[in-house]
Amino acid sequence: MRKRNKTWITSAHQGFVDENLHSNTLAAYELAAKKGADMIETDARMTKDGVLIVNHDADVKGYDEFGNEVKFVISETDYSVIRSISLLKERVEENRIPTLKEALHLAYFTGMCINIDLKEGLTNAERIAKLVVSMGMRGRTVYATNGAGAEAINLILSIDPQARFIDTKQNYTKEALKSVEDYQGKCYVYTWDFSDENIEDIRNSGCMLATISLNEENAKEAFRHHPDMAEYPHTSDFEKIETELSN
Repeated sequence: MRKRNKTWITSAHQGFVDENLHSNTLAAYELAAKKGADMIETDARMTKDGVLIVNHDADVKGYDEFGNEVKFVISETDYSVIRSISLLKERVEENRIPTLKEALHLAYFTGMCINIDLKEGLTNAERIAKLVVSMGMRGRTVYATNGAGAEAINLILSIDPQARFIDTKQNYTKEALKSVEDYQGKCYVYTWDFSDENIEDIRNSGCMLATISLNEENAKEAFRHHPDMAEYPHTSDFEKIETELSN
């Protein structure tokens, strides 16, 4: 029987999808919430006219209102254009690209945390952190710093003191984080290498452990190390996997 109170964070990478639904959309995040995700992972980029949106890549590929394939560079395109694009031909409205504000709004009202990948590093990090605080998500946000390191962490902490952070083992070492006060309770190292040696390296850094890219084949091996966060791709049924693991 699954325990009532989990001791790890279940994170849905770009939400959860079903047939004819694209990842990194509000509908995908809503599905993740319904399945019991503690957190959604998403990606922040800024449009030409200064709107923070959610998209993994630096460009958007999708379909216009006539069903024609289109592609736009986000930094060179206004949000009104990007908003008109459907990521898939089917279920057009559900497959629109949301703003970061909309994603934060959904996380707030569904009770989820949010992991924001700062795709542009320090650029716009201050603005993103201020938006997070204004949306009531202080203490419920993990920022992926993408190599921006202690500079980005300390900047964001000056705005969102309860923030947490995530990056690779190479970027989050004791030396690299020495200027971050109490980093051990603030920083996660993510990995898809579940070997004993690699996990020991991460634990020795003092950071929390985030195992990523989990599926039915590798989840048992990942949970052998008792991760603090378990992240699943949008195609993995995390609810089913974790129920089986805890039985």
